[in-house]
Amino acid sequence: MRKITILMIGLGRIGGKFYQQFKEMNPEQVQVIAISEPNMDNPLVADAEQRGITNFPAFEDAIDQFGEQIDIIMDTSNRPEIKQAIREKLQQTNNQHSVVVPMVVDYLMWYLLPGSEAIPQSHHTDIGY
Repeated sequence: MRKITILMIGLGRIGGKFYQQFKEMNPEQVQVIAISEPNMDNPLVADAEQRGITNFPAFEDAIDQFGEQIDIIMDTSNRPEIKQAIREKLQQTNNQHSVVVPMVVDYLMWYLLPGSEAIPQSHHTDIGY
């Protein structure tokens, strides 16, 4: 079985739940290899660091360090300018391996989480790519 490696961008309400779920999974199958959370007061930053997962407040630094070792980039900031900046960084570094999870897939995965509550969507008018 092939291991899936993840760069998590944003560990807020939604990203934090995904992070918690991923860390409970078999690390031979799914492994968060880096996070990008600018809020150093977020308790999940300390949790990640205790697990040996480095926080890169600037996601670009994580992409520079790990490159194509990253299978999935999960950006839960859901800010279009961040997704665009990620795509541009992948293009600049000629990274044709790492995949940026579209927001619509974030929603799908959220709905699969046990006990997931409704996501306020008023500010997300376009949940496509």
